[in-house]
Amino acid sequence: MSQEDQYNLRYDRQERLVLWDQKLIQNSSVLVVGIGGTGSEVIKNLSLLGVGKLILVDVDTIEYSNLNRQMLFRETDIGKSKAEVAKDRISTMFNKQVNVEAFSIKIQDIPTEIFEEVDIIAGCVDNFLARQYINSLAIELSKPYIDSATDGYIGQVQYIQKNFSSCLACDNPPPPDETNIWTAPCTLVGTPRIREHCAWKALYSFYTRYNREPRENSNKDMKFLQKIANNCTKNHKFPSYDIKELKQLILTHIPSIITVNSVISGIQSQLIINTLFFEKRSSLKRKDQKILRRLRKSERFQIPSLTIYSGLTGTFSTFKLLADPDCFVCGNRGINSDQISMIHVNPDNRFIEIVQEVNNKYEDEFLAFRGNKHLNEGDIIKDILSNGDRITFSPLYGEKDKRIKVIFEKKNN
Repeated sequence: MSQEDQYNLRYDRQERLVLWDQKLIQNSSVLVVGIGGTGSEVIKNLSLLGVGKLILVDVDTIEYSNLNRQMLFRETDIGKSKAEVAKDRISTMFNKQVNVEAFSIKIQDIPTEIFEEVDIIAGCVDNFLARQYINSLAIELSKPYIDSATDGYIGQVQYIQKNFSSCLACDNPPPPDETNIWTAPCTLVGTPRIREHCAWKALYSFYTRYNREPRENSNKDMKFLQKIANNCTKNHKFPSYDIKELKQLILTHIPSIITVNSVISGIQSQLIINTLFFEKRSSLKRKDQKILRRLRKSERFQIPSLTIYSGLTGTFSTFKLLADPDCFVCGNRGINSDQISMIHVNPDNRFIEIVQEVNNKYEDEFLAFRGNKHLNEGDIIKDILSNGDRITFSPLYGEKDKRIKVIFEKKNN
């Protein structure tokens, strides 16, 4: 049997579907961030459907607790990179015709060019900051972003596209005051204001040094975190941490069950396929384009902004979420609006010096909303700026109409 015959037989059942175009799927690319309980199911589904290229991103390594719901991994994979193992399993077990790339680094370290080349971004992460980062970048690049999340018996899928739906930041504004511990990542370059910030500084230091999540059962990892955190608490006259308290604060594990993961990943995978057809409908036959246009306008076939599933009751709820015109990411005065302030800086300046320059100019306290690197006050940003990357800033406090976007670029000689 020829390779072409094998290809045709592999996709025979789905090609019998009305409006289906296998070439459209084959010529598509999807970036999947997070290869956990949901992400591993999503890439399995997309590879079996024949999506031409998958880019996998996950900084974590495989643990025993992953094996009850992450079907790509085996006991012999413990300690290995999730992204690399998933790449190998997709190629050897599911579909060797799919081009798979793997990145075992933080999503913030992925070059912007990777985001620009894909058709859709699929988010399967359990990290608030990573989710907000992907959301901001997707809005900036006008890429469809399909986000999923699970918590025990509940799961949800959210469809995000610029000028079409709300984004994640529409309902999740920056923390309103400094008493919220989630402001901690914004204070990594400054003085800790509350005790919890010392714990987050310790976690950040761990990421910077080891480029991975700390292991809860590793005495070495936990001692490292405790030492950094308590050096900080001592310097700023906060009570010290014991290891148990640190674990509860910074190593929170979300409860998960494979049945809910499977349902949510199925919805997310189908929504990715639906979006590919809508986004690339110009490659379809003219009659199929007309059908898709009618479906898009029909209320019955509208893609819901948010789908929530309850495993306890077996019920689904869908919602249409309206974009907030004052959203600091996708709104009229958001960081991705046309109202942009440009500042040219000396690329040899430390990051903290640039932050101070912004504060002095705008008389507001700013946070780094996105960049291709996590930066602390000791970092030199010459390499980042010389590579043409951008660092976007947004005020931490202040009125919504004061939010601006500041892009730092290497100063031309």
